[in-house]
Amino acid sequence: MERSYFVKIPEHLDGLSKREIIRRYLLLEERVKELERRLLAYENAHTPPSQQRHYPKRERKGNGKVGAPEGHDGITREKPEPTETKELCLDVCPDCHNPLGEPVRVERRLVEEIPEPQPLRIILFVIFYYYCPFCNKEVCASHPELPVEGNLGINLQSQVALMKYEDRLPCRKIASSLNRQYGLKFCPATVLDVLRRVADRLSGFYEKIKQDIRKSAVINSDDTGAKVQGKNHHFWTFVGENAVLFRFSKRREAKAIEEVLGTEYSGLLGCDGYKAYEKYAKEIQRCWAHLLREAEFLAEKHEGQAKLLYNALKKMFKKINKVTLETPLKKREKLHNKLLNELNSWVQTCKAYTELRKITTTIENGVDYWLTCVLHPEIEPTNNKAERALREFVIQRKIIGTLRNEKGTRTTEIIMSAIATWKQQGLNPYSLLRINLSS
Repeated sequence: MERSYFVKIPEHLDGLSKREIIRRYLLLEERVKELERRLLAYENAHTPPSQQRHYPKRERKGNGKVGAPEGHDGITREKPEPTETKELCLDVCPDCHNPLGEPVRVERRLVEEIPEPQPLRIILFVIFYYYCPFCNKEVCASHPELPVEGNLGINLQSQVALMKYEDRLPCRKIASSLNRQYGLKFCPATVLDVLRRVADRLSGFYEKIKQDIRKSAVINSDDTGAKVQGKNHHFWTFVGENAVLFRFSKRREAKAIEEVLGTEYSGLLGCDGYKAYEKYAKEIQRCWAHLLREAEFLAEKHEGQAKLLYNALKKMFKKINKVTLETPLKKREKLHNKLLNELNSWVQTCKAYTELRKITTTIENGVDYWLTCVLHPEIEPTNNKAERALREFVIQRKIIGTLRNEKGTRTTEIIMSAIATWKQQGLNPYSLLRINLSS
């Protein structure tokens, strides 16, 4: 007995021809593909947490309790030496006003306090000029507190620079804070002018940082997008052994790398998969963090062969991390060849899987650069140094949004480079700013 099947036609399709129904179906299919493509901007291996629709769940380590783990000693701030002593004595009882004898016990409490807001120093410099017949020029005396330009002091300019690029305050907040503490009549435009003066004084030091970067035996580089007058720009960082350089460019192009590294950099370069790096450096280390993140994303989405690939890459990464400068060269070379063969094997195996075609192409294109750290352990397998340095600007970008003009880009790259370099060297940025700003 034959069984008949009936499909109920939706009301919005009732009365349409077969050709029209097919046409609408094809349009809907194209629309779904377009929406899936747009959704990838928020759901891919490299989407930052701030742009994700659903934040990934973080597993708690240890016993799952909040706070320090059991057995943790903890850290207590060292008690400073007192700069003054105040004795609190009583002769009579504050309640009944009868006389008191000797104290029955003494308690000592160490209190750290900031001084009251100090009045603004207004210094009048009377500068005498002289003519030197031997040098045939006019000369005058100088003073460490006399700025080269303008009527705002060295300390004030240094504080403004640090409030902007270390404390991440907008110009409006900087002006408000200084006005509240010192009675200054600052406006945001004045703050911008102060930052421009600081950048002018540090321009020579910025060029020195660039030279130090080129001389570094190991460099890590990365970049991110930025807005200048609403237009897309790129912000680069180059982290050397004793210097950190930041730089803007209008496009993500090879010229931006060449201006910093020169035409032929002879050291080790840690970076992402941007092809232009290969023109200027022979020894490149591609970032394993990017590769593992992409592999993990595919493993969660497709499982099967994708999960096998991810687990294999994790095991390889563990072996790479065990390599140190103390590891004998022959052992490193043997491990390098073994891992290289393993990578090539996985590429050939996974090429047949459509969902893994992109990541296998990524591995294959950078096959000469994934294992540089095995032969040269002085460079890390990830590009973490550059990404940490770049994070400071990423946070600033969230606060300021877009830079107003090219002056702002120059000011940002110079002052941020100077502060980051001093911090990397273990120096005090405030002290170094005052030295560089003094006449």
